[in-house]
Amino acid sequence: MPFIKEIWLKNTCEVLDAIADPNFLRDAWSGKSRYVSSPDEIYNNVFSDAVIDEYADPDLDLDEAQKAAGKAFIDSMQAFDSIGGPELPWQEVIDHPGWIEVREAAKFLDLLKPQA
Repeated sequence: MPFIKEIWLKNTCEVLDAIADPNFLRDAWSGKSRYVSSPDEIYNNVFSDAVIDEYADPDLDLDEAQKAAGKAFIDSMQAFDSIGGPELPWQEVIDHPGWIEVREAAKFLDLLKPQA
């Protein structure tokens, strides 16, 4: 089934916005906000719910800069996963150098917002 670009953009921007905001994640992961989450849930959001990893699908019609940023983001998520990322306690994840790279790569959002 082809992607509907508007839905993919909306879902992707929501997830990236959350990942890029350490204060939001700190509150969500610690249970201090009404939105309760975990590092593992973020991975579920990226790969299952928003399917951000499908950034190169031709139906999305992203430009080369957007695709490169999408690849960098997914690569950073996979690299962090390879060192146990989402299974670590959230207190270790939030300021972990690998997660900081993920958070920086989530600036992929800046290239998508004008279209969203």
